[in-house]
Amino acid sequence: MDTRLSCLIWGIIGVVFGLLALLFPEFLLGTFYGIFLLLAGLAIAIFLFLAITSTGDESMFWFGLSAVFLVMVVLSFFVQQVVQIVILLIIAGIAFYNGFTDVMLALTHPKTKYILVPGMFIAAFILLAGLIWYFPFLTDNLVIVILGNFAFVFGLVSILMGLFQKESPKPDL
Repeated sequence: MDTRLSCLIWGIIGVVFGLLALLFPEFLLGTFYGIFLLLAGLAIAIFLFLAITSTGDESMFWFGLSAVFLVMVVLSFFVQQVVQIVILLIIAGIAFYNGFTDVMLALTHPKTKYILVPGMFIAAFILLAGLIWYFPFLTDNLVIVILGNFAFVFGLVSILMGLFQKESPKPDL
């Protein structure tokens, strides 16, 4: 995949996630919890299948992994905030990777690196400060609002980078 299309796809995903996180934080957290339960159930089923079909020491390893996921699911019914934070950290890692690749792409273009990199952070902090100032009820879900804010701004910047990226020359074969 070329850089232009990659920037556009990551940017659109970032903008959609950012808008969902800013407009519907409770819905998004509930959706994350449902996705976690679905994936954990799928992982338990796969690990149990692998435990039954494998032989020897591998069987205990797969049973152990399925037991760990079962304990995580049972714990998630009692402490839902831990699951939400873990999923948010995973999303933050993906957003960090996207931001890192955008920054590295900006650093390879000398004309944009002095404007784009500080501009992304300044715009995100200004938007976050404005959101918290004018909508103080958002501090109830501060983690998701912060992640949504940064995903929205970095998604917009990624879309702009994709739109203004020059076509890379195709090598002659």
